[in-house]
Amino acid sequence: MTEKITTPRPAQGKRPQYFDDPNMDQMHAMIIALATEVSVLTDRFDTIERVLEDKGAVSRADIEGWEPDEDAWEDRREKRDQLIRRLFRSTRESRTTLEGQDGPADE
Repeated sequence: MTEKITTPRPAQGKRPQYFDDPNMDQMHAMIIALATEVSVLTDRFDTIERVLEDKGAVSRADIEGWEPDEDAWEDRREKRDQLIRRLFRSTRESRTTLEGQDGPADE
């Protein structure tokens, strides 16, 4: 059986603009899309590693059928949070500087 691949439909209405330069908004959207893909791939690798550790071998069916336990969900949440903190670190640091606040940029 072949899986039908569909292309997402474009969003309706005007896109929000966060930056003065619309090109920066496009770049921001691309970075977020790539970060999402990195997060998904990280979860997929985590699944493969856990199945390999448990079974010593892995098949596509093993990967597709594996369900994370609470520890796996927590590990993944932590890794995702770290990715988001790294991704937005410069934004937080700039905001902190502009607001004149003291404190760690990773909060």
